[in-house]
Amino acid sequence: MVSLQILFYIFIALFAVIGIIRGFRKEIVVTVAGILALFVIEVVLPKILTGSLDATKALTLNLIVLFACAFFGYQTPSFRRLTETGRFERNSSLDLILGGLAGALNGYILFSSAWFYLAEAGYPFTGIMAPDPSTAVGQNAINLLINAFPSILTGSWLYIALAAAIAIVLAVII
Repeated sequence: MVSLQILFYIFIALFAVIGIIRGFRKEIVVTVAGILALFVIEVVLPKILTGSLDATKALTLNLIVLFACAFFGYQTPSFRRLTETGRFERNSSLDLILGGLAGALNGYILFSSAWFYLAEAGYPFTGIMAPDPSTAVGQNAINLLINAFPSILTGSWLYIALAAAIAIVLAVII
């Protein structure tokens, strides 16, 4: 069995490699998709869903929104109109380094958000257990969870991040 903390670092490394392969501009689109997913989960869904959901259904809905936004974020640069402009070509080592950093950021956004919502739901699945706070590994995992993306980007900062992300995407695409 693998702890969620180790899985967290594996995903960050995996997403960093993906970012190096894809390049910086493509990874920025995924970062915006992650911020958009958090905005939809934290702001839009509570306004749409007037009734209360149980923890498992809320977790499922949050994960669907998170992974759907990530999926479309990874698919967006493959649109023909965007790829023909040449803006998404990787032509420098700086682009590879920035792509790796943006990819690691995307891994942090996606995995820490999924973990945050899983913890918020009380770990409803049998194969996944909460970190044990009596161990050092459990304390580190709880500290990672405290610094998860949805707990950092809250309130008006979420609106500011969404506006800045859209401005960055417009600058990258146009």
